[in-house]
Amino acid sequence: MKKKIGASLYWRNKMTLSVIQKKLKELCTDAYIATYGNRFIGQDILPSEHKLKYLCGFSGSAGMLAVTLKQAFLFVDGRYELQARQEVDLDKITVINEEPSFVNVCRFLQKSGVEAVGYDGMTVSAAEKKAAEELFEKLDLIDVGDLTGLDCKKKVKVSERPLKYTGKSREKKLEAIAEELKKKDAGYYLLTAADSVSWLLNIYAEDLACSPVVRAYALIDKKGKAILIGNNLQTDLPVWTFEHLAEWLENNQSVIIYDASTAPTALATKPTNGRNVRDICQILKAEKNETEIKGMIACHERDGIALVKLLYWLHNNWRGKTELDVVQKLHEFRKEQNLFFEESFETIAGAAENGAVVHYQPIEKSNRRLQENNLLLLDSGGQYFDGTTDVTRTVALGTPTADMIHDFTLVLKGHIALAKAKFPLGTCGMRLDTLARAPLWQEGKDFKHGTGHGVGCFGNVHEGPNRISSGGSLYGFKPNMVTSIEPGYYKENAYGIRIENLYYSKRTEQNSEFLEFETLTLVPIDKRLIDAYLLDAGERDWLNAYHKKVYERLAACVNDDEKKWLKESCSPL
Repeated sequence: MKKKIGASLYWRNKMTLSVIQKKLKELCTDAYIATYGNRFIGQDILPSEHKLKYLCGFSGSAGMLAVTLKQAFLFVDGRYELQARQEVDLDKITVINEEPSFVNVCRFLQKSGVEAVGYDGMTVSAAEKKAAEELFEKLDLIDVGDLTGLDCKKKVKVSERPLKYTGKSREKKLEAIAEELKKKDAGYYLLTAADSVSWLLNIYAEDLACSPVVRAYALIDKKGKAILIGNNLQTDLPVWTFEHLAEWLENNQSVIIYDASTAPTALATKPTNGRNVRDICQILKAEKNETEIKGMIACHERDGIALVKLLYWLHNNWRGKTELDVVQKLHEFRKEQNLFFEESFETIAGAAENGAVVHYQPIEKSNRRLQENNLLLLDSGGQYFDGTTDVTRTVALGTPTADMIHDFTLVLKGHIALAKAKFPLGTCGMRLDTLARAPLWQEGKDFKHGTGHGVGCFGNVHEGPNRISSGGSLYGFKPNMVTSIEPGYYKENAYGIRIENLYYSKRTEQNSEFLEFETLTLVPIDKRLIDAYLLDAGERDWLNAYHKKVYERLAACVNDDEKKWLKESCSPL
């Protein structure tokens, strides 16, 4: 559920692949790897920093481009394969459906006979670089820097989040980091994950669309003092530039700990006493405190009101409307809600065959009119000062076909199976993933994306370490982790189906060593798309209980006409 760059974006320069190939000859390298991200590895980027869009036209948020002297290859996972083939020039770019990791791209290049590979050391993590070096000893990996010149130079205002939303002060959080430094006998902690920095220091910014994260590093000493690292930051906090940090790292003699998975190679290689540790903040912020959980519950109720208003409007007005009309109307309803900040990602509104493109967002060129007797896949979310939402509903337009109803019900069965699950404390997402896929697998069907991802509290809509997928995180679930459940099914050139709610994990009443999911999302599921005969008694009970909860929480917050529609939408199956 990531952002897509609009067609109206104007680049400062028009760079062609031939220019990159010319630079390769000058640098005496055989290939160059361009990543989606910048120095904030794994974080969202500004439109002006989208190197893949700049180089080849691909606007997705997960991909790597390998440019050789004669060819170019775009690596994307299953979520983006169809989108990539629609956006790039297939005469110049070969799209490869494979996990777009640095290791995978290096493996491909080595098999292709490449000997020397250039990359930007600020966009490839130290862990990725090390893994590639160990696997491909004969491949010469050379940090040639950024060959595109794309970077953000605008000033960024840094604001502080109040304690009533964070539940824990900056000072208390820094004390915890200082204790970890003492335990690890280290002098400093270099924190390079921007979402972790924002959480630790209780700060936010407005420069990055759909994400309040401050794109900065932080350097914390064992007394609990922090220095913010970034260029063009407007803040009262102590600040160094990235250049100052690089110089300091070269001269510092103290032990520095950092997470090699988010620390750029170009920086991680500088300290002589550097030591790799897992991001301490990522683990701490994943387990939401009481204030954050209360905020997430409250903002999902307000978000549910906005979605009910949208679905009622859609029920009465969809004929003659377009995907972009839906996007705009939903924004209007969300904007009416208290504490709304912005969307948490650009809204996906895919009608008919557009819904089959997993991360599709409508633009003027692709904007489809809503179609009679078809489906609309609507995936959206909001950033509220007290939390973050992410919800997907698939809506019937007119009379759905038998295949649509059948496939939707299979997806629903998978969603319910995982939502009802009880599992031991510490269970990893990989072990849970099959629960959501099993009903589809029984009929030889599947979906090419993860089943669930962690969600920040007024942070990134995607955050780790909790994740539910076939290649999921090995980090086990603990109480108060917010996670999506979002199985789907996508019939190419026909329709897409996805049902997504957010949940938080909590201890079961029967056994405190077991966890279960508690619902956060409050939005009706379209009963017109459900084949009740395919649901067992337990599944029907879950659905009816869910709809009862939605109605009880939202009915008093909408007008009489919307309430009447909501009552019918939430009536027992």
